[in-house]
Amino acid sequence: MHTRRRFLQAAGATMALPLPMLAAGDGVKKLLRVGLITDVHKDIMPDADERLKAFIDAMNAEKVDAVMQLGDFCIPKPENKGFLEIYESFQGPKYHVLGNHDMDGGYKAEETVAYYGMKSRYYSFDLGGCHFVVLDANDKPEGWEKGYPAFIAADQVEWLKAELAATELNTFIFSHQSLEIEVCIDNQEEVRRLIREAKTKDGRAKVAGCFNGHWHIDHSREIDGIPYVHINSASYFWMGGEFRRDRLSPELAKKFPHVASTAPYEGPLFTVLEIDAEKGSFRVRGMKSAWQAPSPVEVNYKSAVIRNEWVRPEISERSY
Repeated sequence: MHTRRRFLQAAGATMALPLPMLAAGDGVKKLLRVGLITDVHKDIMPDADERLKAFIDAMNAEKVDAVMQLGDFCIPKPENKGFLEIYESFQGPKYHVLGNHDMDGGYKAEETVAYYGMKSRYYSFDLGGCHFVVLDANDKPEGWEKGYPAFIAADQVEWLKAELAATELNTFIFSHQSLEIEVCIDNQEEVRRLIREAKTKDGRAKVAGCFNGHWHIDHSREIDGIPYVHINSASYFWMGGEFRRDRLSPELAKKFPHVASTAPYEGPLFTVLEIDAEKGSFRVRGMKSAWQAPSPVEVNYKSAVIRNEWVRPEISERSY
């Protein structure tokens, strides 16, 4: 698949940071690099281990400063320990975001948090002179009955408000579900208002960008001058039962029945968020894969929720 070669040669688009960077030294990196991967879906994809290993191998080879997975990683069952150990083989800090499928099978969020070794469902950390905020958008809103909730409860909203008030560093926000697509997080406008209003005393914006997984698409949009970036799935695009196609041997199909409802990518997708202290900018690298036939176009896939041009096996090199 030549995954590492294609990835390491890829260029990315840059965007200026809203705040001046601190001088290098005292923990501030001239070039801070965080590897990002999302929606590997160990419990759906038969080759999830290989996809995750390609990411970790590339990140270890490049010696990035940290890695983060943005959710829909694996459920916390004993059989998935080997998968988790691949992630833990990264030689540096490792961070997790909770996805809606990470509690499938009746598991509770607290069980997944403990299994991953997370300090909390939502949390923050400083790295290389920047501030990182991880949200959990799996809270249950009032009146919730069934399905996957996509909500950030009042206690977490207040925590985020305090986090943004306390820092004077360029801040990057991560969630599994999108704060940008209208049909996603129920109270996203409330959260976006906090992000928009997070300013320094001299009126500078604090939030540099927001990143999510969940939709398995290649898309970004600026809102109030802040980019909201969808990181594409490492594994596939979900089309649904209407577009089912046999893609596996009968034996594998019995073990991984949901693959038939997907359009898998030939090779894994992942990226690196690079923050350049000297240039005062950051970039997200591009990476391309290809469809395993038949592609969504070949089965006449259409969506009423997302634009079909966002459905592609790549992470774009973006300019804003």
